[in-house]
Amino acid sequence: MMRKVDIVRNVSIVRSVSIVRSVNIIRKRHMAAALLGAVLIVSMIPVRVLAKDRTGEGWRDKVEITAHRGDNTQAPENTMPAFKAAVENGADWIELDVTQTKDGVLVIFHDADLMRMTGKPDKIWDMSYEELSQINTASHWGPFFKDTRIPTLEEVLDYCKDKIKLNIEVKVNDHQTQDFIARLVGLIQDKGMAGQCMITSFDYHSLQAVKQLAPALETGFISSKAIEQPEAFTSADNFVLSIDLINPETVSRIHSLGKEVIAWTVNDAYSVDKCRKAGADNLITDKPRKIMED
Repeated sequence: MMRKVDIVRNVSIVRSVSIVRSVNIIRKRHMAAALLGAVLIVSMIPVRVLAKDRTGEGWRDKVEITAHRGDNTQAPENTMPAFKAAVENGADWIELDVTQTKDGVLVIFHDADLMRMTGKPDKIWDMSYEELSQINTASHWGPFFKDTRIPTLEEVLDYCKDKIKLNIEVKVNDHQTQDFIARLVGLIQDKGMAGQCMITSFDYHSLQAVKQLAPALETGFISSKAIEQPEAFTSADNFVLSIDLINPETVSRIHSLGKEVIAWTVNDAYSVDKCRKAGADNLITDKPRKIMED
């Protein structure tokens, strides 16, 4: 015969077991409901969003677009109209070339002479800025650009400040003054644009000079040849590589150093896809609007 105390204890145990079972049932129901809700939510997300990371589409949201010498499909290269077109069309960066006149003025021009742009054989370093400013370098574009002149770096900095970032390629030659790099860095700093500019060059010594003058100013080493030891280029914050050099292994190695890879020149779907698969960070293109739209 069970005592009253034992009966009470057994009843309590039964109740406890029942409560535990009830709690477990409720938990399972809640988990099932939550899982069902998650499935429903996922089912409403477009497939292209779910597949973004697998297909690499997410890369398109992060990669930056650099207008090569401005938007040179809309206006003559390395001119103010081309730079304005790049800004208006939404490019992230403008790539431009800086060199020096006979009297030391920093100007934006790619070639050593005027032949390709004007048909004249004159060298940039043999002309004063006053002489250079009289020449229309865009006559082959027609009458609309008849007043287009070679801009100074200062003009470009003034226009681009707070509008767009600048990849300033240093064109090195034997005719530049010894203070060429110092004047370039000084002008960028005077304009308060050190955080908006990157100095790039095929000449690594120029980047070393930049870092000695302004360690925080971003730099990029340009190369059309394979770089066997990117670790050795300590004065280069980034690497600007020919599209032929872009591959997953190279990009991954550079990324492991905490540096970015800028690809040039990216003008077609094949090159874009190559950069996507490799994970390049920035595309220099002659067709910024087309590349952004595709």
